[in-house]
Amino acid sequence: MGLEPDHRAPQVDTSKVAEIDWDNLQATYEAPGARDVVPDMPPIPDVTTPAPSDSWAWEHDDWGYWKPKKELPPVNREVVSEENPLKIDVFYSMRSPYSYLSLFRYAYLHSTYNVDVTIRVIFPVAVRTRHKDGHAGSGRWYYYGYSVLDLPRTGRYEGIPFRYANPDPIVNDVRPQPEATMAVAPMEKQPYITWLVRLGAAALLQGKSLEYCLAVSPLIWGARAPVGEWPFHVEAAVDSVDGLNYRDMIADIQANPQKYDDVWAQNSVDHQATGEGGVPSGSFNGEPFFGQDRFDQLFWRLRQNGLTTRQERREPFVAKPLRWPVSSGGD
Repeated sequence: MGLEPDHRAPQVDTSKVAEIDWDNLQATYEAPGARDVVPDMPPIPDVTTPAPSDSWAWEHDDWGYWKPKKELPPVNREVVSEENPLKIDVFYSMRSPYSYLSLFRYAYLHSTYNVDVTIRVIFPVAVRTRHKDGHAGSGRWYYYGYSVLDLPRTGRYEGIPFRYANPDPIVNDVRPQPEATMAVAPMEKQPYITWLVRLGAAALLQGKSLEYCLAVSPLIWGARAPVGEWPFHVEAAVDSVDGLNYRDMIADIQANPQKYDDVWAQNSVDHQATGEGGVPSGSFNGEPFFGQDRFDQLFWRLRQNGLTTRQERREPFVAKPLRWPVSSGGD
């Protein structure tokens, strides 16, 4: 599984959406003053991402009858080392619990093997596909209920602390059921996700996107902060990363928003180009591996291309995940 929980029904009762008070919505619990800690942000450009006309997936699709437009990239024959590592991108949403549940495996991969892992934060599908009437285009009636069951179970299976985000990084009308419209607030009423994505862009520019996600995502999804209070702890979490300074980052985002909006926008373009729209999505040589449950396949592909173990581990350090791929390499 890979998408953030899909809190949308196929249809939204548009007659009720206009009545929603987005500033005071309590669909998930927000501690008093939580929104007040979010700094003022310049307006955000359009974050919707239409489907691409072509992609890596379409160019390399294997129907078993028609030949793909392009063959798979040739297997790497060079020696993989600390000086010549493999490289992967991971398209990641701060609102996606499945992104969070994949994070520690990607971090361990980066620290233990000769592969550079770059986390590229994008906006969640809930706002990337939002229509003017308030509904999100990817709504699937069955997915919300299943994800509520599956996510805590996956956390227990993986040995990763997990708790649903309160407040939800996306402001959306999901409670109480069945009265909720399932509508998603417009971007000007989305304080949390704009804040988190722009901080992610700033961290990426400083080469610290993996460290940023390791510091902040457990606040949101891993019960590292009291219920409803994770926004109060973001500043300290960012400052805990060597080389990042929260106040300097915010000041520059406020002064130069285009610099950071260009980063997440390019992340979205490159994400779409793989042919996969969900998160988390690892990408190696353009090939997408969507979902936290496709990590083993990505590891297998890296092994095919000569993945080797580092002589000494590097930061950021995490414990070896409870569920790690078993390979012929003896790991």
